[in-house]
Amino acid sequence: MKIFKKLRGLTLILLAALLLEIISGIQYYYTHGMLAKELEKRAELELTTKVILTKSNMNLAVNSVNGHLWDVMRNIHQPDSMLDVAECVLRSHKNLLGCGIAFEPNFYPTKGRLYEPYAYWHDGDVVKAQIASDNHDYTQNASYQKVVHTREWLWTEPYYYEEAKTSMITYVQPLKDANDSIMAVFMLDLSTDWLGDTLNYRQLYPSSYTLLLSEQGKLIAGPRTTEKNEEDIRRIIAVVNDDNTGKLLCSKENTRTYSFESSGGDEAFVFTAKFKTDPHWQMVVVCYEDEVFGPLRDVRVNILLMMLVGFAIMGFIVYRFFMKERDLNKALLKQTRIDSELRIARDIQLKMLPMTYPPFPNRSDLDIYGSLVPAREVGGDMYDFFIRDENLFFCIGDVSGKGVPAAMLMSSTHSLFRAFSSHGNDPAEIMHHINESACQGNDSNMFVTIFIGVLNLQTGRLRYCNAGHDRPIVISRNNISMLDAKPHLPVGIFDDMHYETEESVLTPNSMMFLYTDGLTEAMAPLPDTDHNAETERHNQFGIERVMSQLQHHEAQTSAKQVLDSMNMAVNNFVGDAEQSDDLTMLAIRYTPS
Repeated sequence: MKIFKKLRGLTLILLAALLLEIISGIQYYYTHGMLAKELEKRAELELTTKVILTKSNMNLAVNSVNGHLWDVMRNIHQPDSMLDVAECVLRSHKNLLGCGIAFEPNFYPTKGRLYEPYAYWHDGDVVKAQIASDNHDYTQNASYQKVVHTREWLWTEPYYYEEAKTSMITYVQPLKDANDSIMAVFMLDLSTDWLGDTLNYRQLYPSSYTLLLSEQGKLIAGPRTTEKNEEDIRRIIAVVNDDNTGKLLCSKENTRTYSFESSGGDEAFVFTAKFKTDPHWQMVVVCYEDEVFGPLRDVRVNILLMMLVGFAIMGFIVYRFFMKERDLNKALLKQTRIDSELRIARDIQLKMLPMTYPPFPNRSDLDIYGSLVPAREVGGDMYDFFIRDENLFFCIGDVSGKGVPAAMLMSSTHSLFRAFSSHGNDPAEIMHHINESACQGNDSNMFVTIFIGVLNLQTGRLRYCNAGHDRPIVISRNNISMLDAKPHLPVGIFDDMHYETEESVLTPNSMMFLYTDGLTEAMAPLPDTDHNAETERHNQFGIERVMSQLQHHEAQTSAKQVLDSMNMAVNNFVGDAEQSDDLTMLAIRYTPS
């Protein structure tokens, strides 16, 4: 009987152990699937974000050219001044290695058949030279010939530049005269190292990395290579370029997922996405399986070890462990998503804003400065400005809502402003195009309040259009007042909304001050016992305090000093209270000679 009881007890323990093992296996299976789906979603978000980031950096380089076309046309009859133009373009973008303007043969008879003024960095200084010669005939360059033939811009395939000891890509754009004839070709040389560092600054997992491939499948940018991952990168490129060399796990409209085995035998997932617009480059994100599913395997091993330590209390331990693990996984996944959204949104928001001040160092007729102080929860504030054809184009906006959706809509609105204002001069027309694009597919019903202005720097004539944003404040020598602007509805609500352009004139040494509601609604701490609406209104910074603060500034006060003073006033007002919204300001002082 005793032997039977022992065998029965052993049988029950074995059956219970088997049952727990089955339960553990089922849990592992479903959790593994959940993590796999979550990885796929996060990878798609990572690809989308980095495509936007890359496009933004490319646009900054392109805008370096577009922002100086007026300077070329103004000095086109002075060939030596083209060296200064090349230097200005070079200095306008910190990641440019060189800038050249290759003129059509015999364009300047006094300079010979070929003339290519070129500026490049050398030992921290800018070197300018005419580099065209019989040994360097740029007309034989394939990219030059293609641009002249197609009359369209292009990005070259990556190539290694021996003198700079770095891999490069070149942006090539035709320069046309008033008769639409090509006069010259702009060439911007960019090192791909900075782009690789930007794309790999933050990753999904510690060993994850991002690659950027050209249309021909060549590596443009990636992580700093080591002997260990250099071979893996070559094999990953082969997998992406040839479906037969790797196992295709999933294919969607915009993304593909491959399985991959590294040279060290580690399994990995390769996620890819192509740019929808020219250039049709390809973004690649690599995640190693051990980092994705390793923690899950560790949990399973711990469960088995606890079974061996004492089965007598295993039922209780497993029950508690399963319950706590489920809650912990949900909390960790939720927190990870939130942290990722906030980090991505903040990076996108800040990197798209003008970062270099003064933005136009060679101009004395304009003093401009902007700032954005992000809140704890990322919102969707933005501002932007650039000069084209002696007109200052500027805007400031605030997206409804919080988090990644607001940041993504802000990014889209910023890109739309740049795109439509690059060839249009009417603020209402620009606003109309932005609104049409914002309304398309706006299932979340988000909207953007935005103010767009175009200031003629020669006459002071200001044309503007307001879409539901707070009216700017104009400060002149003897007066301070709000700009008379029709509010209109914000963009993104009705696609048939009609916007009107209004006009005003900025007198010399006057200043425009633009802001978002994060300034006027900045709130000081409330008493614990008093939270009624009237008390909250009085505890907001308010437009009266804004106007009062601006009245203290003299006519010669710089735009930066005005914003620094306003930031200090707001900080003193709110004290230790938590910031609830982004604080964005833009000051523009018109100082014609």
